[in-house]
Amino acid sequence: MINDLKNKSLIASGDQKKFRQLMELTSDDLLIFAIGFLRDKETAEEIVSDVFVKIWNNRKDLLKVKNIKSYLFISVKNGCLSHLRKSSKNKNIISIDEFEDFRFLPVEGPLEDNLIEEETVNLIYNAIEKLPPKCKLAFTLAKVNGLKYKEIAEIMNVSEKTVNNHLVNAVNKISGILSVTQKSNEKPVSMNRASLF
Repeated sequence: MINDLKNKSLIASGDQKKFRQLMELTSDDLLIFAIGFLRDKETAEEIVSDVFVKIWNNRKDLLKVKNIKSYLFISVKNGCLSHLRKSSKNKNIISIDEFEDFRFLPVEGPLEDNLIEEETVNLIYNAIEKLPPKCKLAFTLAKVNGLKYKEIAEIMNVSEKTVNNHLVNAVNKISGILSVTQKSNEKPVSMNRASLF
């Protein structure tokens, strides 16, 4: 639905129902993404809301947008960076390259039939939080938001190969941390790379 030409045309022509559907499909992911930058839910909600208002006000431009999902994430990223730039302690942040504090937010929900112990899930989240910022950002976009490499590359303004490198690095580091933890605790971590990623 998101990148469907017919739906883009309907939204561009003022179809509020289709626009609400777009918001419902994307707002939760965009909010989690914004909180990863800002660590403040209220400000993140304002930025996501502002993005949707701007898109509605300029809805005719949607027909020029190839990938609405990427466009939404880029708009939220830019809104977050702009907000951080305006705050006194982060004036030097111009782009995603200068941002060194992206936070991974654990995803809440039922564990797959309790196959993964809560302790293991916490180890995984802690391992993810230790990733370098851009690696963590790519991992979040891929594994939490379910974006394709091409979309992540557009959002991060890097090549798809760089996205792949970030994700390989993330998997290796997380696997390494889990394996060290497993050895030090002498407890088997019931998780392998394939099931995790």
